[in-house]
Amino acid sequence: MNIELKKKKERRNCIIRQTLLCLLMAFCYVFISSVNTVGTLPVLLIPCAVCYAVRESPFDSVLYGCVCGLLLDSASGTLTGFNALILMWSCLMISLLFHYILRRHILNFLWLDFSVILIQSVLHYLFFYRLWEFDHSGMVFRHIFIPEFIWTNIWGVVLYWLTGLITRGFGTVTEHYIEEKSDDIVRE
Repeated sequence: MNIELKKKKERRNCIIRQTLLCLLMAFCYVFISSVNTVGTLPVLLIPCAVCYAVRESPFDSVLYGCVCGLLLDSASGTLTGFNALILMWSCLMISLLFHYILRRHILNFLWLDFSVILIQSVLHYLFFYRLWEFDHSGMVFRHIFIPEFIWTNIWGVVLYWLTGLITRGFGTVTEHYIEEKSDDIVRE
C-alpha cells in the first residue's frame, strides 16, 4: 500500500472516530440533562470518559475527560470544575494503565469504571450533602447514589461495546501481505 494513501486513510479514520466519540459524548450529555424521571438515571458521561481513556492516548484522554467533567458539572448543577478534575485525573491514570500495564478487556474496564464512579459518587456525597449536615443524607445516599452507581456501571458495558465498534471500524489502517510460495527454500 502506498505510504501517502495509508496516511490519508489513517487521518480520515481518526477524524471520523473522534467525531463519532464526540457525538457519543453529546448524546450522553443530552440524555442526562434532559430526561426527567422519578427514578435515578445513570450518569453516562463517566463511563463515556472511561471508555475513551481505555482506547486513546493519555493526552487526548485528559482533554476528553475534562470536557466530559465540565458537561457533567453543567448537567448536574455542581460547582464548575468539580467533576472535571475528578474525570481528568481518572482518565489520565486509566489511559496510562492501559497504555503500559493492562490489556483491553471488559473486566479491566469494569473494575476501573466501578472505581471512578465510586470516587465521584462518594466525593459528591461528602462535599454536597454530608459536609453541610443535610437532613436525611444517609437516605439520599441509599436511595439516589447507590442506584445511580449501579445503573451507571451497567450502562458502562453498553458504552464499552459501542466505543469498541467505533474504534475497530475507524482504527489504524493495517497492511496485509500475501507471501508467495518459493521452491528455493532449502530445509534440512
